[in-house]
Amino acid sequence: ETALDEVNVVPNPYYGYSYYERSQFTNIVKISNLPAKCTVTIYSLDGKFIRKFDRDEAPSVDVETGLTRQITPDIEWDLKNASGIPVASGVYLIHIDAPGLGERVIKWFGMNRQFDPSGL
Repeated sequence: ETALDEVNVVPNPYYGYSYYERSQFTNIVKISNLPAKCTVTIYSLDGKFIRKFDRDEAPSVDVETGLTRQITPDIEWDLKNASGIPVASGVYLIHIDAPGLGERVIKWFGMNRQFDPSGL
């Protein structure tokens, strides 16, 4: 088992709600346990580019305490494409490329919720 085997997308499947959402107007899926340096690219099932996230994090040291700050091991995807448009319900391919570790592809399924204007 490699470090990339620990990478996960949660929730998967996504049925219009995740624990990470702060209100009914947000959609959040986490890609977790990522290496500090990697590229995450999301594609539709037919191979169309959806969105790309570049991670290049290094631990930082708090000057006052001398303690090392932990690297956040995940990214939040707001279920929007690179143009800021919400993605359609369906299956997506999430490609993780980590230099020195390799590559991994995860299949993710999402079902969007209907917009409810009564909360406005």
